[in-house]
Amino acid sequence: MAKVSKKKPLGRGLSSLLGENLIVENLTNTNMKNNLSFIPIEHLSPGSWQVRKNFDENELSSLSKSIKNNGIFQPIVVVSDKEKNGKYKIVAGERRWRAAQLANLHEVPVILRDDFSSEKIAEISLLENLERSDLNPIEEAKGYEDLINEHNYTQEKVAKIFSKSRPYITNFLRLLTLPDEIKTYIVDGKLSVGHARAIINSENSLQIAKDIIKKGLSVREVEKILKNTNKVENTSDPNEYLDIENDLSSRIGLKTKIIFNKKKKNGSLTIKFKNLEQLEFIMKKLK
Repeated sequence: MAKVSKKKPLGRGLSSLLGENLIVENLTNTNMKNNLSFIPIEHLSPGSWQVRKNFDENELSSLSKSIKNNGIFQPIVVVSDKEKNGKYKIVAGERRWRAAQLANLHEVPVILRDDFSSEKIAEISLLENLERSDLNPIEEAKGYEDLINEHNYTQEKVAKIFSKSRPYITNFLRLLTLPDEIKTYIVDGKLSVGHARAIINSENSLQIAKDIIKKGLSVREVEKILKNTNKVENTSDPNEYLDIENDLSSRIGLKTKIIFNKKKKNGSLTIKFKNLEQLEFIMKKLK
């Protein structure tokens, strides 16, 4: 008979979503017991909702050795495959399933949860990966995007489900707007999320990304460089509007200064005065 223990939870957020806190030890029968059973490993396949695409071979090998020696202590959560009778899609536990294949297991313990909605399946699949820190930043961002675009979640709802702040979700979603080459750098660990956020609004973000990698620049160094570059690129030349400034100064009798931001297409006009009498004079002119 299956022995069910509560010694080691799946994780606070995940167990909350599952409504279960189950660990399976020494499962030997094939009959359903508390929604638990052994099924042939080839009857399982990854679900389309899985955002994780990269599995570290060394980690899988290590987990495989553990499974071979000790078995699987956490059951794989599955739902029935609607297109293939007798087959199942993995909701949570694809890493265990892959490692079990390397360990040459023929059967694996599963929890069948056909009561889950498509939204709940997407939540659980993403949360399992997040709790185990298995996702790279782009996969994490894609998971949030799928919930928003495919299941009509708001950013506020996504933030609440995964115990994140709204700005955190927004910033991760913005990573998906970066060029594919930069996203590859992030996936490969060559660029941090901090680096990506710093260059996300830059017109030449790809070249900056390459410079960061080549020179080993820190996030602070990148932010400082971009700040100085934007100041030079976006602000008008000090003498560019000198004629207009002189014309205005001659008309009102006070010194003026024009600053124009080329990128934002806006600017400011400064009129300098030395005392309240000059300020009153300006107000009368304006009226």
